[in-house]
Amino acid sequence: MKITAVTPIPVTVELGREPMSFSFVRIETDEGLVGYGEACDSYAATYAGVIGEIITQVLSPLLVGREFVVVEPVVEHLRLATRRRLGEKGVAAHARSAVEIALWDLVAQAAGRSVSEQLGQVRDRVNVYASSTFLDEGPAQFHADLLAPLLERGVRYAKVRVGPRWQQDLRTLTELRDLLPDDLELMIDGSDTFTLPTAMQVAERLGDLGIRWFEEPIPQANRAAIAALSARSSVPIAYGEHLYGREDMLDALANDGISVVQPDASTCGIAEARAVAGIATFYGARVVPHICAGPVALAANLAVAASVHNINLVEYPFFLEPAWEALGGGKQFGIEAIEDGSLAVPSGPGLGVRLPEDAATTYPYRLPGTRIVGTVGGVLDRFVGDR
Repeated sequence: MKITAVTPIPVTVELGREPMSFSFVRIETDEGLVGYGEACDSYAATYAGVIGEIITQVLSPLLVGREFVVVEPVVEHLRLATRRRLGEKGVAAHARSAVEIALWDLVAQAAGRSVSEQLGQVRDRVNVYASSTFLDEGPAQFHADLLAPLLERGVRYAKVRVGPRWQQDLRTLTELRDLLPDDLELMIDGSDTFTLPTAMQVAERLGDLGIRWFEEPIPQANRAAIAALSARSSVPIAYGEHLYGREDMLDALANDGISVVQPDASTCGIAEARAVAGIATFYGARVVPHICAGPVALAANLAVAASVHNINLVEYPFFLEPAWEALGGGKQFGIEAIEDGSLAVPSGPGLGVRLPEDAATTYPYRLPGTRIVGTVGGVLDRFVGDR
């Protein structure tokens, strides 16, 4: 196949909670095949236009006219060609990941297989955990009601989020734990919020409640503090959505002491996500892919999970269900599609997801301005540290 066009497609979708932006890429070939990819900046590509500009200005000129039959050499070419001027992490990695996902979509379509089959499928369904909202958004019963439809579909894993008002959040969490089934595995996301002393206090209480992991309690750059927390916490510490490949993950496993790793194919690429899962086995770490983007990224992460023996659970941010349906996922990723706590892996061809042709006009991209996703009123009322 020869690549004939590479087109970024940033979109913004109005959801019940807030407008959310998503960053897609469309790659066309001389054989008439079209592949789709998606980038995630860890909260639904808030700056999708920036990722789109990287694809247009930097990656597209390196791709158009290139012939390929396998994915990895093309992605390595992109990395080597840009690493000195653009870097290998952050939005550069996001944009490269979107392209890689689209290339896997094309290669699998050309072979008449799904991406998971192309990678080497080991399961056709993947367990999901219900990824819910911040505890300060309502009382315990409010959160139990949010989770109820997923529990009715057999989901037995869930995550809620603790914020700067952590004392009240812990009281709500204690009440919520009593409202949920005893066999529900419950996790907590700290969203890069806390100092080490507070994270230690929170972790101690989480241990008393039987919480299964404490995700990103300390800002990701504070590596020494993460290592200190990991060494003392009775609750496993989880990181990964901001780690961009094997080098980052090896450092986090060997030096930071994390024991749950959360790669995301729309952040580090499909090949790196699978490689990270393999590395994690040598450290006895649990691997649970991060997902918080549109239907293409969800399909890509399901393909990763379906092709790796030591992944048996993925994140399921159910509040994005309307966006998944609107942007080409249809009903296959909705809550009603969950059976016995698991989702079927798309059977293809390719990713089994195609962005609607009119997505860009139906859901035109809007700059976020001062709005900060996950906050109230467009100000930094979360993710600002202890209070």
